[in-house]
Amino acid sequence: MTKRKKPNLKSALKKVEEAPDKQFGNIEIDLSTLPCLKKPTKEKITANFDADLLETIRNLANKKKVSYTTLMNDVLRRVFIKDNF
Repeated sequence: MTKRKKPNLKSALKKVEEAPDKQFGNIEIDLSTLPCLKKPTKEKITANFDADLLETIRNLANKKKVSYTTLMNDVLRRVFIKDNF
């Protein structure tokens, strides 16, 4: 069984944008506004967490099938940025 290639949203939108006007109309797509394509810049830091807290985060991340660093980033972003801590 061959592995199916994952579709690339960026290239699909580019094809739509470059298609003839009669096919889709006059479309201009600003890829930078799509949240699924925006990736925040990352910076490595060292942070110390209590062992029980880190274990809880890792267990929850395993249940949700995401990396624990992604989960920590999402939680911290929600607390400090979205909730205007």
